[in-house]
Amino acid sequence: MNYRQIIRQLGTLVLLVGACMASALVWAVLDRAQADSGRIVRALVLSVCLCAAAGLACWKIGRRAAGEILRKEAIAIVGFGWLLCGVLGSLPFIFSGVLGTGDSGLSHVIASALFESFSGFTTTGASVFPSPQDLPRAILFWRSLTHWLGGMGIVVLFVALLGGTGAGAKFLFSSEVPGPIAESLRPRIRSTALLLWKIYLGISAAEVACLLVQGINLFEALCHTFGTMATGGFSTLNGSIGQYHDLGIEITVIVFMILAGTNFNLHAALLQRRWRMVLRNKELRIYLLLLAAATALLTTDLIVNRSGQYSPGRALRDAGFQAVSIMTTTGYGTTDFDQWPSLSRWLLVMLMFIGGSAGSTGGGIKVIRIMIFARLVWLEVERTFRPHVVRPLKVSGQTLDEDLRRSFGLYMGIILVIFFLGTVLLMVLHNEAHVEEHRYLNLETAFSAVAATLNNIGPGLSMVGPTQNYAFFTSPAKILLALLMVIGRLEVMVIFCLFVPNFYRRN
Repeated sequence: MNYRQIIRQLGTLVLLVGACMASALVWAVLDRAQADSGRIVRALVLSVCLCAAAGLACWKIGRRAAGEILRKEAIAIVGFGWLLCGVLGSLPFIFSGVLGTGDSGLSHVIASALFESFSGFTTTGASVFPSPQDLPRAILFWRSLTHWLGGMGIVVLFVALLGGTGAGAKFLFSSEVPGPIAESLRPRIRSTALLLWKIYLGISAAEVACLLVQGINLFEALCHTFGTMATGGFSTLNGSIGQYHDLGIEITVIVFMILAGTNFNLHAALLQRRWRMVLRNKELRIYLLLLAAATALLTTDLIVNRSGQYSPGRALRDAGFQAVSIMTTTGYGTTDFDQWPSLSRWLLVMLMFIGGSAGSTGGGIKVIRIMIFARLVWLEVERTFRPHVVRPLKVSGQTLDEDLRRSFGLYMGIILVIFFLGTVLLMVLHNEAHVEEHRYLNLETAFSAVAATLNNIGPGLSMVGPTQNYAFFTSPAKILLALLMVIGRLEVMVIFCLFVPNFYRRN
């Protein structure tokens, strides 16, 4: 393990995050006439200075680093990088006082700030703020910007902009990009990372332009674009996208949520005019088919079981938005789906687990893994009555070897174990802390809170429904949920490696 190299790269990553954090100062300066503007400016300046100090200290320690970044170093940089960025990203929430003062308990303030920061970077979108539109714009902007940075990946951005990682760029890229197979579009990983970020930036700019044309101001257009493209869901409004009451805006957000939940390699293929590759992509077809089927089922259920509340047009409008928002793991809302019939509510929970496409900014298990699972089940059923027939497992024309099969099965098993253990542990950490009776967790709340954080979605059911928030959780429970967010975003193994003693041996 090359510790100096790891520390040096972490220092660069921290400096990059600090530079991005400084951009929020623009809104603090623009709002300087407000009563709390001085406090917000001081909070951001102090946070940026601490990031700079931490980054420069790491650079000084690792300035004589030699040797290449290999797999272990890449895993350490990605794992510790995300944890470090989440911690430093919480500083503006702590110093600005938006979470209260030490009178409410320092541990409460720190846990809430960490929860909000990790929720942003992991694009989860779960929040501890009951009324976000009352927050200063600079804090809201930083909160939304963490989404956008984490959507395509802060380490991928680091590789794209700064390079200097040599052959290790491949390991850094594959450790952070979601999905069972991290595809490289170009021979050099840095070129691939730069292309993906250019596409990400281009689609983001297009959404900002569309929202501006529809009358949304620049600040809200930027923040909602950050949440859409990162499939995160932080909104500047208490009522999320539904507060606009505008069908055009909802359709715009739906379109860009679908684009964000699509494999960005396919966007690159479109730029290169490889239309056949896109049209023949099976994961894309299944992804769109699932969205259409879910919308149809939700619409039918609302018309049949909520006929007094929903006309066919309104049912289709709300069902379509929520199906796309939940499956892409964005988490924006136009209605309180926790009041929907049981079939619709639990169908949305199923969509939480499916998630978006591999190589997208969406969370969840990913459509391609669902495809592989279905294919494996079929092959095992066929093997039962045709034991001598051997068929290769192919996905998008690529044959999966035994190593990929094993890692896929292991991933699915670990996710289920984490889900059930997380649900039990959440109830223990919260309910055994002698909370007030009205804050006592029921199974549905614990179940959906773990599903929403592990799959990087945000809203769940019952006490964490789309009109609720996570502020009532105890401090240990918030830390657990924040850890589940990172595990879900980095797809388990990267974080698990950090807890294995043998990982830190030099050989």
